[in-house]
Amino acid sequence: MLIKPGDVQKVGNLFIDSVHEEEIRLINELYEALTKEDKSKADELMDELLVDLEDHFTTEEELMREFEFFAYPMHKAEHDQMRQRFKEVYDAWKKDRNCAAVVSFLKDEFVPWIKSHVARWDSTTAQHLGD
Repeated sequence: MLIKPGDVQKVGNLFIDSVHEEEIRLINELYEALTKEDKSKADELMDELLVDLEDHFTTEEELMREFEFFAYPMHKAEHDQMRQRFKEVYDAWKKDRNCAAVVSFLKDEFVPWIKSHVARWDSTTAQHLGD
């Protein structure tokens, strides 16, 4: 297990918290497949995570616009940076199937990013949205 559900702060919004729980599950499944070098399973999970992240970010962004969240541009900018970075990792994976490179990204970039992003932006957004 790369990340425990309790490692990511609960934000007090049922929808956002459930999205984070699903992502943690996906990240852990992907990490396990990669460490076992199960490239077929990892490939499926990379596809699933790409779609999941886009759905997650797009839905949050729609809610922020609907509720006129004051920090929408900054929050969206962080989403856009991770969208771009994950797409780079995803494209590299599709090209060379390098398990170690994706493990490194998950451990060194994605997990620290999601912990920080949730604590800084999603918690503030959830307070603005309510539950």
